[in-house]
Amino acid sequence: MNQRFIPIISFLMSVSVIVFVTLQIKWLKEYYGALDQDFSNKVETALEKAVGEISELEIDRYLNETYKDFGRTVIANSQQPSSTIIQQTEDSASRRTITYQQNIIERENLPIDNSGDSLNRIKMWTDEVLVRIKKDTTQPEPLTAALNSSITSGEYNLKEFTRIVGNNRPIENRVDHKTLDSVVSRELKKQGISSDFGYGIYDRNNRLTSITDKDYKLSEQSSTYKKVLFRDAEDKTLYTLALVFPRKNFSLIKNNLPMLLGTFLSLLTILGIYITSINYMMRQKKIADVKTDFINNMSHEFKTPLATISVATDSLANDKIATNPEKVKYYSQLIKQENLRMKKQVENVLNMSKLERNEVQLFLRETNMRELIMEITKSFQLIVGERNGQLIKEFTAEKYHLKVDEFHISNMLVNLLDNANKYSPDTPEIKVRTSNEGNWYVVEISDKGMGLENLNKNKIFEKFFREETGNIHNVKGQGLGLSYVKKIVELHKGQISVDSVKGKGSTFTIKLPLS
Repeated sequence: MNQRFIPIISFLMSVSVIVFVTLQIKWLKEYYGALDQDFSNKVETALEKAVGEISELEIDRYLNETYKDFGRTVIANSQQPSSTIIQQTEDSASRRTITYQQNIIERENLPIDNSGDSLNRIKMWTDEVLVRIKKDTTQPEPLTAALNSSITSGEYNLKEFTRIVGNNRPIENRVDHKTLDSVVSRELKKQGISSDFGYGIYDRNNRLTSITDKDYKLSEQSSTYKKVLFRDAEDKTLYTLALVFPRKNFSLIKNNLPMLLGTFLSLLTILGIYITSINYMMRQKKIADVKTDFINNMSHEFKTPLATISVATDSLANDKIATNPEKVKYYSQLIKQENLRMKKQVENVLNMSKLERNEVQLFLRETNMRELIMEITKSFQLIVGERNGQLIKEFTAEKYHLKVDEFHISNMLVNLLDNANKYSPDTPEIKVRTSNEGNWYVVEISDKGMGLENLNKNKIFEKFFREETGNIHNVKGQGLGLSYVKKIVELHKGQISVDSVKGKGSTFTIKLPLS
């Protein structure tokens, strides 16, 4: 892929993902809003039916339990031409006796035509002082079949009577906790709602009554659903039933989990694919950049030895130099040295390739690390001495016998020492220290050179990475040394870390397990 298109494609993908996520979130909000509205509608339906059932239960209990079989007796005698209903009750305020009503019912069956059709007409006279059958004389209540049957049987009058008498009774005598909870639960389940709820009853002054459970008191500030429970003789609200659902959100999500989970997982999948794709393209771009830098560095590393070999070869062809044994020896050694240098660069690349493919096999054997490090530092002392530098050795480790691969460990130490020398722009001052920490053999190699930026401390162990130094290329290399060092340490089941301050130097710490 052309690198110029990567930012454009990344931008277009980002815009597409943002639009997709925005639309998904909007859809989820609208879907949840629809679920919430459906939930509210079901609660309203359940409340309406529950209120009606509670009223019916109150009437039945008052007429047939409080006054045993009173209501059933009235209905059973409904076929009599007239009836007198007298009920005594005590007003909680004045304790006066109330006579409900006296009525006369007359039924007539009027023939309409010869086919047999007839009209059933009922006349009822009642004492208007005590009860009004019609609430609004300008808008009479329609006489439906159900209402006609209720009036005929006397059930209508009984209900009106109970409603009037109930206005003078405290709410505790009209409904109890057990009945209320049972009826509401049953009606909610009929609507498919199984969520926990709390209930409370308010009086006409909007104050909570004693018929309120603890769940409602704890969640009173939540979304509340209300319905008029009882009305007075003037059809004004007397008591209101209110419901709350403390776990409504959880219930909505639980009941629609497959849909919501599927949508959420698809959203996560799209985001995952987007992040992976962007990361992959960025890595490909980075690899392409690293590859270009590597080729440039390798070209530069080979260019100098090849130029030196070319000059030395031309010099050997000169008759004056060819007849001088010392000059011939000098140029021959120079050619050999540059050849070895190129060979070393190629070996570094091949070794890293083998390490990446896990093809390197370590030949571990018991090794005296102190003697090995002393031998390496002894030969490296000459290189540091050419720059008038110093190599300080401090061996304090009491346990220094380890099972290691001498070849790779030697290369690892040489790499670290070489870096300490290369990245010391002034007179190098390198210190090699060994010690024991628990079951570890510790080697520290420190310098007072250029140091590292904080952001690059973890990157320096990446393959081909080299810290930017602007346009100055006085430090040569391919960025493979420290990557090789880390791989060798890890193969020996060890640890490596770096502590560095820009402009003050670096310290590399290697920990190898003791045998």
